[in-house]
Amino acid sequence: METFWNIFREICKIPRCSGHTTEMESFIRKWVKPYGYVTKSDKAGNIICYHDDSTMTLQSHYDMTCLGEAPNLELIEKMGKIFAKDSNLGADSSIAVSLMLLIMQDKKPVDCLFTVDKEIGLKGIKALELTIKTKYVLNLNAQESEAVYIACAGGVDLIGTLKLKRLKSEGAKYYECSIDKLLGGHSGLDIDKNIPNANIEIVKLLQKSNIKLADISGGQTRSTISKSAKALFIVEEGSHVPKQFKEVLDQEHTHYYENTQKILSALVNMPHGVKKDNNIYNIPHSSVNFAKMKIEDDKLIVELSLLSMDGVGIIQLEEQTSSHLQNFKFKVKDENIYPAWIVEKSEFAKRVSYAVEEVEGFVEVKGLHAGLECALLKQKASKLEFASIGANITGSNTSKESVNMGSVERFKEIVYKFIDSEAAYVIEEAEALKNKPYQGTRKKGTRKKK
Repeated sequence: METFWNIFREICKIPRCSGHTTEMESFIRKWVKPYGYVTKSDKAGNIICYHDDSTMTLQSHYDMTCLGEAPNLELIEKMGKIFAKDSNLGADSSIAVSLMLLIMQDKKPVDCLFTVDKEIGLKGIKALELTIKTKYVLNLNAQESEAVYIACAGGVDLIGTLKLKRLKSEGAKYYECSIDKLLGGHSGLDIDKNIPNANIEIVKLLQKSNIKLADISGGQTRSTISKSAKALFIVEEGSHVPKQFKEVLDQEHTHYYENTQKILSALVNMPHGVKKDNNIYNIPHSSVNFAKMKIEDDKLIVELSLLSMDGVGIIQLEEQTSSHLQNFKFKVKDENIYPAWIVEKSEFAKRVSYAVEEVEGFVEVKGLHAGLECALLKQKASKLEFASIGANITGSNTSKESVNMGSVERFKEIVYKFIDSEAAYVIEEAEALKNKPYQGTRKKGTRKKK
């Protein structure tokens, strides 16, 4: 495993925040050259590496959500886990990409597809112009060992915009308050864990006092539950000033916004959390993450991430959430729509399950309440068969994100053994087809009469 961990640490030194991945793209392309794979890329930055005798395609994205100090990652190894100091780790992509690079160094008979900008609405895979030549695709971005994923959520982002009326304030005393260092979390994987949302928590605090709002903001990315928010405001004369409110010295503001209480009411009632459960896999079926908010150019802008495990659910959730925002006079637009990966009980997924069980001693077939590239690839090539596996990653998209090193070693063992078993399977399948008696191409009695 020493070689693997060396690759992993090298990758962690390379900036690869979503939307800013050129250095990582160059690193992958340079890495591949000595090993004989035919490499192609497209305008979006997706890369595919072909092996002459490939039996399947391994796939991972190579971008990461960047929070805290990221992309300047300072790795910490402790009690069999790897963390990043004061930032998230981006482990799902870095573990998978490291493994794929090692596999190519070992010249294993697989194709490797590296996709980009997954963490910002799966933009890379949407723009994919590369051909997958194999019948099977194994996604390596799951975050739990002992599991094979055969379904994932689809999603859409909603952006609501509300015009505000600015009023002048002469000589007013301004205060600020902030909520910071909440746990945060992944917009899909953690949405059912009752993690406090800083956007909502700060509004609850503001509603307890008689204030005039001058500014408010919160949230980091659409794919994370907000862990910090802040506000600037005037406290009405004679009102109690809570200890959380700090007077602003040397401030230059001379305004506030009309109808503050209506603004706060709209924000505190933003849809957030699980909207419907999935009883088959015991995960959320539909959910909304109130991800971000800000005031810009006298407009209140909110950003929400919606997820659902089926196409109808996505449509219904979008209609319900849009209607809710419109009731508060927001103008609504959608972005980054992507489909759900509907349950796929394929023979390929079964074979992957056997491989996981052989190493882990146990396997569970599951659905994932988050987006994977499998859905969009399935949409582009319906005959492909998919499955998704990964190592044990906890705290994704938080500063407490970590990866279990022992599970990574087992993950590597699973993938290597599965590559070998698939090569044997393809040979057996070809032999069986070769020895199968020729049956003709026309059913009896279908010849046309002259």
